[in-house]
Amino acid sequence: MEMLSAFKYRLYTKPEQEKRLDRSLFLLCNLYNNLKAEEIRRYREEHKSTSKTRFRRLALEARKEDGELQTAHSQVVQNVGDRIHRSFRNFFERRARFPRWKKPHRYNSLTYPQSGFKLSPEKGLYLSGIGDVRIFVHRPLLGKVKRLTIKREADGWYAIFITEREAPQRKPLSEIPTVRVRGADMGLTEFATFDDASSVKYPQFLRRSEDEIKHLQRHFSKKLKGSRRRHALGHRLARLHLHIRRQREDFQNKLVHRVFAENDVLVLEKLNVPGLLKNHSLAKSISDASWSSFARRAVFKSELFGKNVVFVDPWGTTQFCHWCLHWVPKDIATREHVCPNCGEEIPRDVNSALLIKRLGIQSRPPTDSGSSPAEQGPLPSLREMVSPSVEAGSPRIWSWEDVTSVLSGVYHALDGLSTPSRSMRGRSSVKAR
Repeated sequence: MEMLSAFKYRLYTKPEQEKRLDRSLFLLCNLYNNLKAEEIRRYREEHKSTSKTRFRRLALEARKEDGELQTAHSQVVQNVGDRIHRSFRNFFERRARFPRWKKPHRYNSLTYPQSGFKLSPEKGLYLSGIGDVRIFVHRPLLGKVKRLTIKREADGWYAIFITEREAPQRKPLSEIPTVRVRGADMGLTEFATFDDASSVKYPQFLRRSEDEIKHLQRHFSKKLKGSRRRHALGHRLARLHLHIRRQREDFQNKLVHRVFAENDVLVLEKLNVPGLLKNHSLAKSISDASWSSFARRAVFKSELFGKNVVFVDPWGTTQFCHWCLHWVPKDIATREHVCPNCGEEIPRDVNSALLIKRLGIQSRPPTDSGSSPAEQGPLPSLREMVSPSVEAGSPRIWSWEDVTSVLSGVYHALDGLSTPSRSMRGRSSVKAR
């Protein structure tokens, strides 16, 4: 089985090379907007959408007419058509919003899909239309190179190689012993609490740099638009945000690597992060923790190391006992789990991690071949394990008899409110007189 990997290297461009790259991005940005305008016009007038092949042909025709655009490689120009086609396809399939008009400072990358570049140890990285660029290869490039993307970031230029190589063989989930399965409960105070009672504190990178961000943002907002000082402060602010993002990525990479060095399966909750962000009291902390990014990184690293990631339904993982599945209601301030049924007393997060691990273990099919999380089907859930007919079940899972008894009580109360008593009728008659 083949897998794709990304290798990112720093580029050290000369001033004239940087000018050529900036000019190429500006021209490609204008081409992107022109192709978008053509797609909108064709859809309004002809009620037809444009295929990827036609987008590529339109991009090449624009390259022939524009002498300056001919300095860019033909496949780089064709890739702009691929990008706008992908943007509209994601919109029509309801995976993204309507494609926006690109501004030059937001169009920050160009892609060589197949040719137009060459990496050599003597001359560095050759780019068609740019020249030989000095590159720092800090780790070996593994696999067959499929495409190259040149990206502009706040601190310089980077080359990102996408390679294809053989993926390591995974063990079937049914053959992995329980001791090699690790359940994790994500949180804010403790970034991750594992079922063995170990935990990892989150460094709160955004909170630590918040004062500096406020200071720069306050001075940035007072500068005149278009001035050099405003541009310099905006560059400093972008570099600071980039530093925070890299701190977060480094922390998550090291944590995932450590978990998979000791375990074969990591069980996580499939959290609804957009829904959690509606809590405005915790939205900044949730965004800073970046649970979705950690889950995506865990899935990628599991493919790289031949490990497995299993996602479970988060419903009830904080409200049930991991040992007897008794419903133990807790609010967010209650940090200890005390079960009145079996007497279990452990921290709340450890109980959740044990329950998540239990769900992940019981969800392993006997013939599973280590498929990816997208191919595992419905998420394992406590809804399938908790029975409504036993005392240990959740009161939120009512039987039909419980529903009818509650409804009859409500109807009886409403009937009592609708028929006035004798005293009320007497008062109304007195008022009428």
